[in-house]
Amino acid sequence: MRLSDNAAVFYVDRHLAEGRARQPALCTRARSWTYAELLDHVERTGFMLGAAGVRPLDRVALVLHDTLEAAATALATMRIGAIPMPLHTRLSDDEYAFICADSQPRALVAGAEHAERMLRARALTGWPEVVVSLDDPPPDGDVFAARPALASGGRSDPEPTRPDDIALLQYTSGSTGKPKGVVHLHRGLLALPQGFGRRLELREGDLCFSAAKLFFGYGFGNSLLFPLAAGVPALLRAEPSDPLGVLETIAAARPTVVFAGPALYTAMLAARNAGVDCDTGSVRLYVSAGEALHAALFESWQEAFGRPIMDGLGSTECLHVFVAGEPSELRPGRIGTAVAPYEVRLLDEAGAPVARGEPGHVHVRGPANAARYLNRPAETRETMLDGWIRTGDLLREDADGAFAYVGRSDDVFKVRGMKVAPLEIEACLRGHPAVAESAVVPLADRSGVTVACALVRLEQGWSPSDQLSRALRSHVRAALSPHKVPRIVRFVEDLPRSGTGKLDRHRLHEHAALVRSDTAT
Repeated sequence: MRLSDNAAVFYVDRHLAEGRARQPALCTRARSWTYAELLDHVERTGFMLGAAGVRPLDRVALVLHDTLEAAATALATMRIGAIPMPLHTRLSDDEYAFICADSQPRALVAGAEHAERMLRARALTGWPEVVVSLDDPPPDGDVFAARPALASGGRSDPEPTRPDDIALLQYTSGSTGKPKGVVHLHRGLLALPQGFGRRLELREGDLCFSAAKLFFGYGFGNSLLFPLAAGVPALLRAEPSDPLGVLETIAAARPTVVFAGPALYTAMLAARNAGVDCDTGSVRLYVSAGEALHAALFESWQEAFGRPIMDGLGSTECLHVFVAGEPSELRPGRIGTAVAPYEVRLLDEAGAPVARGEPGHVHVRGPANAARYLNRPAETRETMLDGWIRTGDLLREDADGAFAYVGRSDDVFKVRGMKVAPLEIEACLRGHPAVAESAVVPLADRSGVTVACALVRLEQGWSPSDQLSRALRSHVRAALSPHKVPRIVRFVEDLPRSGTGKLDRHRLHEHAALVRSDTAT
């Protein structure tokens, strides 16, 4: 076992040895830590976790907002050889209880607002063994108070680890069922910067800002792994990522690289079009992942903000993005190329390679791929095949080796015996000036036949009507095959989303069935 195999040593300690002790590492709008200050907090937090009973290979759940202390806690957990588990800060009590029962964490670290809820999870499941409060603990709760241990002056040493020791446990969002714990190893975290980190071309003078939070695999890489690997600072924001707050943060803090998802970019664009004027001139690169980036949004964003968006496709199982655009070659309607050293292949249902131009199931092989799902051997065997991960996505490769997104394989359905990929219809609808956002699902019409149903959220200034329903169907008919034209159009105020902000397609079918007005058949 070697210290150099501990991923946290690479992301934190290394910078002092390389002369960056006084350079900025992490900041908020109010505070900033240098690498020396980050290491100091990581060492003291590691001591505090040890005082709470955490030992190497123990699991430590983290229910924390994006603060400097949250980042230090995640890194400290990894550095002492334990396993951080960042969890969404807005799960239900039942969801927290399910994850605690599944992962059986030795400790759970939270702020005061979540500590009592974690005690309820422990009462239901027996886990976590220890609830640690970074703030003042609830007066009547059996909680370990972190502040005395943090202030004691105690320090922790990094734990020598093996490359195949577990470094990180990330839970999937659970939008298609119960969340699964994805097991990542130290060697995977050490390999990650070789991939998408290089594609970002981070450089001296950059400041990274991720609207996606640390509990989301996308945000964990954006706010910690890639900036710390490159030696550039990252900006953390504890508040929810609403469009006005994010725009105001960009104007005030002047980040150069911004990470978000299509839903937030759509909302930010709507705010700009509604007259919100924030200076975004500091940004040299916008990055998107988590959902498909429609060509219409790409083009509208570039026109409004003067910069294109780099699209990316990743998964929790692959740790981060494995297909992305090149910063100098970003084009609408395609994601980009495989990010070395990841390999991507497209296979048909029988496992044979598909021809270029044909959609195929995505299989990814790379050094940062997950080792397995926690407690799910059958699902591990189904998804992780001989070093390859079947992500559940469908892509199409063009003659230049670039990939376009087709959709999720479990979202594709048949109309009159022919396959329909919802994303294709959604992208077409997004090109109509009335459409702010749409989602397409299969739905039985009045005769019981499966047809495409479009749920449409309108731009400001447009009102639902039968006439507009017919216009939207005509718009799709002019661009796509007849079986792809939505037979039903339903106007909605909003679309259901998962905890990470992605369209919750698991709930869309129920949502479509509940909306009864403004139909066209």
